[in-house]
Amino acid sequence: MEFAVNVPTSVGSGDSTTLAFAEEISWEIQREFGVALEELGFDGLAVPDHVMTGNGATMECTTVLAALAAETEAVYLYPKTFNNRFRHPPFLAKTAATIDVISDGRLKVGMGGGWKEDEAVAYGYDWPGAPDRLREMEETVRLMKRLWTEEEVSYEGEYVSVDGAVCKPHPVQDPHPPVMVGGPGEEFTLRIAAQVADTWNCWGSHASYEHKLDVLREHCETYDRDYDEIQKSWFGRCVIRETEAEVEEILEMAPRFRPENIDDGHTHLVGTPERIREQVQGFADLGVEEVVVEFVDFPRTGAAELFVDEVAPAF
Repeated sequence: MEFAVNVPTSVGSGDSTTLAFAEEISWEIQREFGVALEELGFDGLAVPDHVMTGNGATMECTTVLAALAAETEAVYLYPKTFNNRFRHPPFLAKTAATIDVISDGRLKVGMGGGWKEDEAVAYGYDWPGAPDRLREMEETVRLMKRLWTEEEVSYEGEYVSVDGAVCKPHPVQDPHPPVMVGGPGEEFTLRIAAQVADTWNCWGSHASYEHKLDVLREHCETYDRDYDEIQKSWFGRCVIRETEAEVEEILEMAPRFRPENIDDGHTHLVGTPERIREQVQGFADLGVEEVVVEFVDFPRTGAAELFVDEVAPAF
């Protein structure tokens, strides 16, 4: 199993962030955290794609990814997930190809239709309904794959067109960086994942995630896609401490992670290493091959150290 860790782009406590233990965000903090995680042995660094979250500053995703590419050597780099509305699709293909070159083939492209309407509207983006955003995202993925592999592309689509577009240098990875499609939507997102994704990522409890896998399997059958070709990935926040008493101390400061405060169908990794191993094993039993976590005590690395020492080796 692969383990990737969120490198947050904002901090604070609110509807869109759970990092109340960090007082500020800066490139220096992100760089130190990302380098430390690579040294600990994590497989990947995931970077959220937002422009207005948390309390105060929000760092931009592609810029941070490119900077991390220069500061690290082995971890894969993972926009999780690109908000497709923020960037013109062929320009996103160019940006991703360049980051893959800078990182010497370490980019994994996470794609989504976006969900945080207020930041998009504040920045002047149109915000159509979810079906249109997701159809546009699907078209973007198909076009990006062509731009990454063909000498020149002309294309007239429903949402985007290019005329003699050249996207060179091509990505280092052959035939192109793996593409993750993220989200729980059964009618659109999982259907799109069944057709174009190398990885599908979602959150949720064991039961909720298992149901989504059943839906994904049905879509794969519809489109004659090998279900096993798609890597299954899960995302959750993590509160890990050596003892139950230490876990309780964190929950006193972050009560939203108590079971009674978590919405039905959702879950997080909360507890001692033994408890976390049990939770991760439940996802492994469902076929999950990648777990992406966000450590609630960012930018401290104590939880990450405990996780990599006492949880990751079991998988």
